[in-house]
Amino acid sequence: MAYEVSTGTRFAISTGFGVAVPVTAITNAAPPVISAAAHGLVAKDPFLLKSGWEDLNDSILRVGSATTGAITLEDEDTTDVIQFPPGSSAGTVQPITGWTELQQVSEISPTGGEQQYAEFNPLSQKYGIKIPTIRSAMSWELTFGWDPSLPGYKAAVNASRANRLVAIRMALPNGGSVSYAYGYISVQETPVVGSNAVTTGKLTLSMLRPIKTYK
Repeated sequence: MAYEVSTGTRFAISTGFGVAVPVTAITNAAPPVISAAAHGLVAKDPFLLKSGWEDLNDSILRVGSATTGAITLEDEDTTDVIQFPPGSSAGTVQPITGWTELQQVSEISPTGGEQQYAEFNPLSQKYGIKIPTIRSAMSWELTFGWDPSLPGYKAAVNASRANRLVAIRMALPNGGSVSYAYGYISVQETPVVGSNAVTTGKLTLSMLRPIKTYK
């Protein structure tokens, strides 16, 4: 059991991805092993995985350990052969080649991820039932101190205008947890102004997958 505080948390946006390296297979194991020749990754490196397995596709994951032709995924379990069918895991891995800090972030507001349900009312019962289906789309909204000269702001605006997929990293202080998300970023380029208040800006990351957190 442990507690973490947010003061000192750092955010960063990816500014480049390396060449996509083919993945020939991923094992059904805990942890799973990715077969990818000459991937160039080392332990603790984050990377983008594209895979025929939908529950891992378009995810920012982290290397547990690595050899010349294989990557062990940290904190993953693919032993369920229904969810992860053998023979259909091929795809690519792409290293993240650069990060730029998103400076002056003051607040992060997560939205979405709520469980959705299909409702059914059997004639023989007095009470309806709710069956879980999908979860709603997820996003992060970041509020930051307005300064359009900062490198992080410029990188975010460039990605926003190009509708480019990016990774976001959130690192808690003092060796705490590190979270990664991947999706489309949208910057509100008009600042929020008010009397006797700090001028702020907002950006939103619309995620393709839930965030992945490592401790």
